[in-house]
Amino acid sequence: MPRPIRRHTPTHADGRPLTITFGEMREMGLRDMLVYCHCGHHVALSADRWPDDVRLSDIEPRFVCKGCGARGADIRPDFERGDGRLAIVDHWNLRSTQIEVKGANR
Repeated sequence: MPRPIRRHTPTHADGRPLTITFGEMREMGLRDMLVYCHCGHHVALSADRWPDDVRLSDIEPRFVCKGCGARGADIRPDFERGDGRLAIVDHWNLRSTQIEVKGANR
């Protein structure tokens, strides 16, 4: 019986999967991204500050959550392009949350 085909997913040295570049995201017509902390805080950001050749996964370790202090985040393209102000609301107490990029000079 033949073995199933195993797909190789390219990863960073630390094991995180490689994601699309900002250029590929822009080619799809997307200009915004959603940044999620592992504690549940999240923020919607414009992706205009990063160049086309940078991968979303390249900047994930640079985010620091101001709510819990955790470093690292999950970044996704914002496919819905909804109201960005709604994406930064902490639903538990309705105060704004902030996630910042450490060392981002771009």
